[in-house]
Amino acid sequence: VKRRTSSFSNTFSHVEPTTAESWLQALAVWWNRCQS
Repeated sequence: VKRRTSSFSNTFSHVEPTTAESWLQALAVWWNRCQS
């Protein structure tokens, strides 16, 4: 998972930090729903 996180960081390195953060928050919500 940490490896994926770093690759996501590289993908979003050119994006506004707030955009990347909100996208990752949405991903976290989706991920948590799928895990339950």
